[in-house]
Amino acid sequence: MLLAFDLDNTIITADDRLPEEIAAAIRSAKRKGHTVCILTGRPRSATIDVVAQLSVSHYSVNNGALVVGNGEVLRRITIPQGEVDALAKRYTDDRGLEYVFMQGDTIYVRDPSHERWTWAHTSNRNVEPFEHYKVTDVDKIVFATDGRGEAMMNDIKEAHPELVLYLWGDGFLEVTGQGAHKGAALKLLANTLCIPQSETVAFGDGVNDVTMLQWAGRSVAVGHAYEEVKDAADEHIPSPEEGGVAAWLARNL
Repeated sequence: MLLAFDLDNTIITADDRLPEEIAAAIRSAKRKGHTVCILTGRPRSATIDVVAQLSVSHYSVNNGALVVGNGEVLRRITIPQGEVDALAKRYTDDRGLEYVFMQGDTIYVRDPSHERWTWAHTSNRNVEPFEHYKVTDVDKIVFATDGRGEAMMNDIKEAHPELVLYLWGDGFLEVTGQGAHKGAALKLLANTLCIPQSETVAFGDGVNDVTMLQWAGRSVAVGHAYEEVKDAADEHIPSPEEGGVAAWLARNL
C-alpha cells in the first residue's frame, strides 16, 4: 500500500512538531512493507528534515510543482517567465500587497530586510528583492490577498486559465504552473513505484490536498480540514495534536 501524507496540520502540528506517536506509527507501517510518500505545499528546504526523519525516498513539494524519487527529480513544473512577468506587472506595483516568488531555494520579495523574512534566513533559503523582468521561471507564487482573494483569483483565472490556484481563507492566494498539483504528483509517484491507484491512501487537510484525495483509492481528511477536503474524503480523523494519523494506521494496517 502507498501511504501519501500532507505535512502541516496532517502529521505536523500547528506548532511545527512531528509527534513521536505519529512518526513511530509511520515507521511501523514501513516495516510492515508499506510505502510512504510526502506531498506538501512547503518548499524543498522546509521539507527535507521531515523526509530524513521518516527516511522517505519519494516526495513532492510546492503543491506538486517538484516531484522527487530516490534523490532524482522526476518532474518539475514551473510558471513560465512570460506569465511571471504578467502577474508581476499586474500586482507587484500595489504597495499594499505582499508577495513571494519562489524559485528553488530562493524567494523574491518586496523587502528582503523586513522582519517577516527572518524565518526564511534560518531555513536555508536565499531572500532577494524582486525586480521586474529579471526573475525567470518560478515554482510557486504566493500573494497576501488582504481580503481581495476572490477578485484576484477570478482575474488570474481569466487571464491565465492554465495556472493552478488555491485561496486560503481569503488571506493567501497560491499559484503554481499548469498541471502542478498534488493529484498529478501522487499519480506520478504511484506509477513510478508500480503501486496501483486502488492501493493508495491519501491524508490531508487543506485546499491543495483535494486533487490528491480525489485521485487516491482511499482518502482521509484530517483535523480541522476545509469543507471541500471533507467532501472529497472517504473519512475524517482527528488532528495531529490528537494523534489522528497514528490511530488510523494502528486500526487499518
